[in-house]
Order: sequence, then structure tokens, then C-alpha cells
Amino acid sequence: MRVWRGWDFVVTLLLGSSSRKAVATSTALLPSYPLAVKSPYLSTWVPGDQLSDIATAGPQFWTDEELTWPILARVDGTTYALFGSPSGFTSDLQAAKTENVSYSSLHTYFKLSAKGVNFTLDFFSPVYPKAEDYALHSLPYSYLTVNATTTGSDIREVQVFSAIDYTWTAQDGAADLNFTTTGNTSFFWWHNPKEIPFTESSDQATWGSVLFGTGSTSDSYEISHDCNTPNSVYSSFLSTGTLSASNSSCSGTYLAALSTDFGRVTSNGSSITFAVGFERPQLVNYLNQTQTGFHRTKWPNIPEAISYFLSYYSQALSRSRTFDAMVRSNTESVSSEWGSQYADICEASVRQAFAPVELAVPADDLSAAPSAFLKEISSNGNMNTIDVIFQSWPIFINLNPEWFILQLKPLLEYMKSGRWPKAWVIHDMGLHYPNATGHDDGEAEQMPLFETSSMFILMYAYQKLSGNDSYTTKYSDLLPGWAQYLADNGLYPSKQLISVDAIAATPNQTALAMQSAMGLKAAALLTGNDSYSDIADDFAKTIYDDGLGLNDNKSHFTYNYGDNDNWNVIFASFSDVFLNLTTFPQNAWDLQARWYLSEIQEAGLAFAGPVSDRGVDWALTDWNIMTAAALGSEDLTREIVNTTHAFLTNGINEIPFGTKYYVSGSDAGVWIANKARSTVGTHFSIAALQQGLWTY
Repeated sequence: MRVWRGWDFVVTLLLGSSSRKAVATSTALLPSYPLAVKSPYLSTWVPGDQLSDIATAGPQFWTDEELTWPILARVDGTTYALFGSPSGFTSDLQAAKTENVSYSSLHTYFKLSAKGVNFTLDFFSPVYPKAEDYALHSLPYSYLTVNATTTGSDIREVQVFSAIDYTWTAQDGAADLNFTTTGNTSFFWWHNPKEIPFTESSDQATWGSVLFGTGSTSDSYEISHDCNTPNSVYSSFLSTGTLSASNSSCSGTYLAALSTDFGRVTSNGSSITFAVGFERPQLVNYLNQTQTGFHRTKWPNIPEAISYFLSYYSQALSRSRTFDAMVRSNTESVSSEWGSQYADICEASVRQAFAPVELAVPADDLSAAPSAFLKEISSNGNMNTIDVIFQSWPIFINLNPEWFILQLKPLLEYMKSGRWPKAWVIHDMGLHYPNATGHDDGEAEQMPLFETSSMFILMYAYQKLSGNDSYTTKYSDLLPGWAQYLADNGLYPSKQLISVDAIAATPNQTALAMQSAMGLKAAALLTGNDSYSDIADDFAKTIYDDGLGLNDNKSHFTYNYGDNDNWNVIFASFSDVFLNLTTFPQNAWDLQARWYLSEIQEAGLAFAGPVSDRGVDWALTDWNIMTAAALGSEDLTREIVNTTHAFLTNGINEIPFGTKYYVSGSDAGVWIANKARSTVGTHFSIAALQQGLWTY
């Protein structure tokens, strides 16, 4: 494994033919960089340890499956690989020199040089969180912009090339490949007419359409294209700087390539923008009803969608710069001491937090209000798992709280139908994305107290933050039964899980009882029934005042009642503090913060302890930051942020932001599990608690 160091710089990007803007970016070294990260199936990354030589680095799906995405440039007749260099052309293809790498919330920037030309590759996956932009956000595409500029008075002749192939389809060439032009947009389109909807292969979608295209720009560069064998396509560009356009319909195993001739490039710069996308008109199966992407309410067909996406690029770029600056400034401002590290963490989390969530409407009713469907990535692929929604909600506090209620909506609708037979809230909407088939037999993963309390907390959070009680009203019939379940079962939890299912189920978990009490507090506020709040107060008195949930000398909360030595990270504290539920006094959080400071190791705070009790020598970055945000200890928050940042940037991992890693021993800092998950949204907990909903 190659380990390389990040560069400290503020890069000047030439992203248009005549505009020069300085963009402040993060130079933290990431384990993997997001390239096209927009949906559960458009999730393309490049491992950080490959980027000491960007030209030879290769993109991957989040599962590590290799994808084909070469980017080449021809300068005064000499061809250089900028990224994803194809093999077999060593005598005709040189590697451009790597200059630096950086990222922001929505962009990943690679800068290279070759023969007096400076190249910037800008991989840009837009995020539009506001309700008025849901259709725009739902467009399942990402941008790649290639910019070329010279220094001083130098002039160079430059042609640019990029391509993808069937590796993006997970269908081994079974999908048909065609080239289409509509208006100013030219694109390749993979589609298998014999596709089987709602199927996967190794987490990649095996239905839908992969798109790769470009549109005309203000520079009006001529576009050439070809789909042919890789050898034929590469040879054409290497020898002539253009493509033959010999085929518009060809084998699905062929390489689909686009190129442009910038002509004479000067210090003013020239650029071309490509789009890559994964369209699934049959988006998900919700209770045997096909849902389609919310963008189809405005752009019903694929040519319209990709054309609009490309035509919107200038506005998208301008908006992204404003968004990126906001995220950096707001997250960095939380601390003059460690705010920069915290901003690095949050910027690395944005695209990853949104990509597993898709906005949808019924395919037969495009006028319907949207719902959101979530894939539990990097585990079992469950749909709309409540504990995963709960593990990501802080980012939506800052950007738009409706995002977490939209993810709860499919679950609430299902339970309102009466098909879920249990007295508690369901764990998920289906065993594996994209099939939200429910669990009519009641055989879902059992986290009854955690899921039920989380539902109350999230519903109340949405109502409080938005001032909208429509969801509370619509699903009011469900709430009393769930509240009674918490009242009857919350103080002495039976043997069950608490979100972290890597730890075996046990009875009498203190943190579960504490969160049950918080859920009852939220239930009281939602229903107007103060008796639930009284029961919660009784729970809290028993757990804290009477010491049921404390060790003998009352120095910390225990993992299980009566076990003096064990403990865990009580992330439920965030709900209590952020929502001002006041279930537990600040003194309770102060003692727990002191305990964590005494237990934290050089590489971070383990989720539970001691190691001899459960063998837990690993941390969870999301739960750690959520807990540190809530407890109010500056010392603890600093330690958690700094150890999380050290894990993120240590150069020994090569996965999309993972959240679970070893904190002790020879493997300290090594990632274990959980990558590319939406749960990194919880990294925004500190900003959420300090700043609430951002104005933008």
C-alpha cells in the first residue's frame, strides 16, 4: 500500500473559459475521494492511496468493484493520461504530472500538468437540500469538468477525451449501447430491454440506464464520439486527437467515448463538462407499487433530464460555491482550536450522507408529494432502517429537517395500514433495497425500544424545527400504542439490540432505558398527554437519582444495570440536549463526559468498555461525535474531533469514509466496517447543536 501526504494549498481553479476564481478547499488526506456520488448505484470513488499518481489511479464503485473512466488530453500532438490510464499504450501515452488534490463538500479537484498545460479535473455531485429544489436534487447525475490553461503567453493545441464502459452497468455487456443527440446534448445510453427491475449484483443495480454525455458550452467546441473496441477508440484519439464517429449503435461491451478539440489554449483557459448518470424510471418497489424518481415530475423522459442537467451547469457551479463556502465557514466556526479539523470531517461527509437517499413518487401519480427511500449501505442493504435514519439526522437539522421525516414517511404509511402486527415500531421497510415489501409476518430485526423511541424523537424534532404538525396529526392513531409500549417496557429492557448490532443483545441496558425515557418525553409533546412525561421522569429518577443505571461510586452510567465495570457511548444524550427534553440533568452528562475522558485512548474512544467485557476495541465516529456534541465538555469534544480527524487522514485506509475503526493495539486507526454510509450525517451534530437550521 502506498501512503502519501496531502498538500496544503488553496487551489486557483479555472472552471470556465474566461473566469478565474479562487476556491478555498480542504487538503486533508481522505481514504477515498468521491467522484460521482449521487445515489446508491451512482457511487464512484477513488482510493486516496492511488493519488500520488492521479494519471494511473482507477475509479471504483463503493464496494471496490473497478470501473472504467479514462480521462486523456493531447497536447501539441502528445497524449497524456490525466486519470484512469488505460493499459497497453505505454509507448504512446504518457502520464501527466500530479500537482495536488483537494475537496470541498460537493467537489473533488485533481490538478495535473503536462507539456506546459495545467489541467484541473473537477468531479462535482450537486446537493440541493431545500424543498423547492427536490426535483433538481433528484436528477441522478454528476458532473466532470476538465479545464486546461497555460502559463503566461504560452499557447498549446489541446484535445480532451473521456469514456466509460459496461462496468458501470453490472450487466457484463448485456445492455445495449446507443449514441443519441437531442438539441445541444450528445450522450451514450446503456439500456437492457430484457432487464429485470429491482435487482442487484454485488450491490450494483442490474436494471436502469447508464448515461454519459456532454452539452454545448459558451465556447462551442466541436464534440466527436465513438463506441468501439477499446483498442480502436484509444488508437484513434492518440493518433489524431479526435474520434471517428463510426458507430452510433454498438455492442454493450464496447468503450463509449467523447472528445473535444479546444484548439489553441491560452492562460484564459478552456473547459468541457461531461455528465455521468444512472437513471431508473422504475426506482424502487414500495409495497408492490413502482416508485419513480421525483425529477420525473419535471423532466419525464431521460433525454430531457440529462439535457437539463448539462444546461444547468453554470448555475449549479455558482450555487455549489456558495454552498461549499457555507459548509466550510459554519463548521469551522464551531471552534477556533479544532474547527478546521471538524470542517474537514463535515466536508467529507456531505455527498456520502445524501447519496443513499432517493426522492420518489408513485410512477402512476407524478403529482404526488415525495417520499424518501434509504439504502442501508455497507451492511445488509435494508430499506429505510430507522436506526440508520436516526444515525444521520443532524445534517438535516442544518440543511432541511424535512429530509428525515420523508424517510420515515414510507414506514409510517405502512404501519398506518395495519399490516405490521407488532406493538412497537418496525425496524425497516424491507430486507434489501430497492424492494420495500414490508414485514407483514412481523419478522423484522428486533430493536423494539430503540426504533420506537427513535420514531418519537425524530417526529418531534421535525415538528419542533419546522413548526409543521401535519405528520403528527396524520399518524396520531399510532402514537398512543407506541408510547404505552415504551411506558410498559422501557425501564427494564428485555434482551435486545441497541442499534450497534455487532454487540450481542443483552437485557437491562441502561442506554436503552434512557432513550426510552426520552422517547416518552417526545411522545408527551406530540400527543399532549403529560402522563408520558411523568413516566419518563420516574424512569430518569430511578436510573440516575436512585442510581439503578450507575456504577457503585456513581462515576459513570453502566452498559447494563448492576455491572459496575461496563459502560458505553450514550448517544441518546444528543436528543435530550438538542430538543431540550430535560429528561436528565446536566450533572448526569458532566459525569459521563469525565468518564469518557478517563477512558479515551490515543486513537479514540471505544464504543463500549472495558475491552475484556465485550471485546469492543473499536470506535464509531458518528456516535462519538453525536455524544461529544451533547455532553458539553470542550475537552471531550476536542479529543473526539481530533481522533476522528486522525483516523480519517491517517493514510492507512482506502475506503469511502468509514465509521468503525480500532482504537488500540497494533491495528489502531485501521478501518473495520461501515463505509459509504449515510450515517456520516451525524458528524454534523456539533454544528446542529450550536447553529440549528442554516439560512441559505
